[in-house]
Amino acid sequence: MTLSDGATFRLSEQRGKVVLVNLWATWCPPCVAEMPDLQKLSEDYADTLVVLGVNVGDTAEDAAAFMEENGYTYPMYVDADYSLALGMFPSPYIPFTAIIDPNGVVTAIHSGLATYEQFQEYVDAALSNAPEQTEAEPAQDA
Repeated sequence: MTLSDGATFRLSEQRGKVVLVNLWATWCPPCVAEMPDLQKLSEDYADTLVVLGVNVGDTAEDAAAFMEENGYTYPMYVDADYSLALGMFPSPYIPFTAIIDPNGVVTAIHSGLATYEQFQEYVDAALSNAPEQTEAEPAQDA
């Protein structure tokens, strides 16, 4: 998918990190209320977590302006017609958050407002599923 800043985001390229996908909208008070916690989480876990905001229902311009005005720096995808949200997530309600562990497995979903502490619990639990770091032998040329 192409993010609002033009970068490409592929879930498969995030292996080894936890990915927190948060569906939100500028007109959703609970969504807006949890965004400072998501920003803080993205900073506190910068080496092990990717927070991805998926804006639903706003224009790309409105969503980007909202993120910039509020100092939110985590990546954002705009799903103006809800096609991604309705096709991939089991709830039509926002805010909605899915946590994906370092192996690419969804380990938690949360519908409704969440706090920093709740997000942190989900992220820590997902991090406990991280594959152990081992030194691999360099591949031999065939």
